[in-house]
Amino acid sequence: MTKELLYELLHDIWKISSHSNFTGIGLIICNDTKNLSITNLRDTNPIQNGSTIDLLSDISSKDNKYHDGFHILDESGNITHIAQYFSPQIIPSIWFDRSRFVGGRFVAALYGSFIEEIKFTGIVSEGGRLSIFENGKETHYEELQ
Repeated sequence: MTKELLYELLHDIWKISSHSNFTGIGLIICNDTKNLSITNLRDTNPIQNGSTIDLLSDISSKDNKYHDGFHILDESGNITHIAQYFSPQIIPSIWFDRSRFVGGRFVAALYGSFIEEIKFTGIVSEGGRLSIFENGKETHYEELQ
């Protein structure tokens, strides 16, 4: 998955989702999860009958039990994990603009993007702020309209 395809996926999830119920979303692009600090937040997984975009849009709703945490996709774009608590190590040398309105998902995605096995992380906040991270840096930021 390229950065451009991740952007399109995040943007389309936000666009398709019901904005009044949209909880935000966090994605991790990674083929190998064995060294990630993750744990499943649910005891089941959603049924994947449709496209990746449709599933991720559906579960990004306040009334969906899978909306919390991060979702992991491999580099081909296949969903491998849903609703994962993701707790990367804090990296004091990584800077971010604390004057911006950011939260835990933003910081986890930023720090997590520094992990060698992770190609990209990306988020869209509940308020429609889209960020993509790679190698411990925010490489794209946009306020969606």
